[in-house]
Amino acid sequence: KISAQAPPHPNLTSTASSDKHRNKHAQTQKQTHTQKHIQPHTLSMPALSKSAILAAALALAAPVLKPDLVQKGLSRFDRDADAPLPPLRRFSASTAAAPSNVSHFDAAISVPSDGVIATAATPFLVILSPADVKNPPNGRYLSEFLESNRMWFKDLFFEYGSVIFRGFDIPDAASFEQVVLGITTELATVYLGTSPRSSINGTTYVHTAADFPPHRTLPTHLEMSFRDNPPRTQMFYAHRVEQERGGETPLTNFEGVWETIKANPKLRAKYEHAKVKYIRNNDDCNHQSSIDPLMQKCWQDMFKTDDRSKVLEQCKAEQFDCQFLDNWNGRVRITNVQPFVRKHPVTGKTVWFNHINVLTRNSMVYDYERTAALWGGFGGLWPLGLALYYRALFGVLTLVWSEFDFGFGVANADDTVIPEEDLRAIKRAVWQNTFQAPYQKNDIVIVDNMKVGHGREMYVGNESSRLIMTAWADNYPSSWFPEGQ
Repeated sequence: KISAQAPPHPNLTSTASSDKHRNKHAQTQKQTHTQKHIQPHTLSMPALSKSAILAAALALAAPVLKPDLVQKGLSRFDRDADAPLPPLRRFSASTAAAPSNVSHFDAAISVPSDGVIATAATPFLVILSPADVKNPPNGRYLSEFLESNRMWFKDLFFEYGSVIFRGFDIPDAASFEQVVLGITTELATVYLGTSPRSSINGTTYVHTAADFPPHRTLPTHLEMSFRDNPPRTQMFYAHRVEQERGGETPLTNFEGVWETIKANPKLRAKYEHAKVKYIRNNDDCNHQSSIDPLMQKCWQDMFKTDDRSKVLEQCKAEQFDCQFLDNWNGRVRITNVQPFVRKHPVTGKTVWFNHINVLTRNSMVYDYERTAALWGGFGGLWPLGLALYYRALFGVLTLVWSEFDFGFGVANADDTVIPEEDLRAIKRAVWQNTFQAPYQKNDIVIVDNMKVGHGREMYVGNESSRLIMTAWADNYPSSWFPEGQ
């Protein structure tokens, strides 16, 4: 080996030249070997990029190519086990007497008039329609029919719990009011519920059912069931049903819900004699939250006054515990305690009678997931997206807010949280005892609010494409009962 600093010996010149050639050849081979060694890694980068791009593309395309798989993976609604009863399909537009999707339960009911047909659609729903669908009678005829056959209708009402008047000529709110006044003249106007409502001009007792935007879902519930004395009857009128999809008023048999819940011994032991605590927060109209989607009404609108002392008087009359919270910009917090179940005042049967299906914040998320599964296909991605959005929003807000800081909430009477496992079982019991089908224009629905609850499905269409009105009565018609009963 020759040092780089030493001069070459004359006799070694040829040898050094030969060694230099060999060293250059060896270096070339080493470089070639190194290139071959790193070449596989260099060549794999484009392949990996293509794989990543393909995987990302498939992930993005999955909602379009296979939306049902996405919904099945993200929704907690089991389409087979939790489907509404009967299955969700559209009513036949040409059939006034009975919906096509419940033909397996069609049961004719004797009616004391040749002009009206009665059909049992489910164990808790009857449809009344005119015998002559080509010349439907108007609201005055229907009102007189109900007055003349008062006791027959009373027995029908308590046996089933809900009735749809379908196919009659009910063109406007005044005609609707005329019909419900034929059932009872003791209609109410005071509304302490959670949904925003507006009175209808030209009527005394008719209001909008719920002034929510189209995307908002309202889980089924018994109207104002958080009160000591909730309304006994609730009526709805389908004035406009031009939305593209959705917008049904689901009906839930809460007597059946309790039957389903009590079949689970653990749930029955926990809730049969227990009480639920309701927490409702209503902001000051001048400082309404823009973050909390559960904040629905300001207290001035709810109590129809801006006088705090009058609000407290109303709270005392309702046995609500009301507190004004100045550290929350003057919001009022309303709390009260009620049992989970009650006895029906007429039939004596036990009913799952509470408001937790509405006042539990995740209940709305579950119902969006349900709608996504029922709609299916590409259209189901919209309610699924809403479910994911609200699930994430509530998750973030719970990092800074307690259960009592949202627009509303529920707890056990001792302020402990109701386990999510129990809430899921309750949701399934509600779903399994729910009937859901689209309105037909001019439908009138009357429900026994001590047994059958109602809700509102989100819909696709302009807000003005759907208009459902409502009226209610705090008591059953006094004419239904003998004097003193």
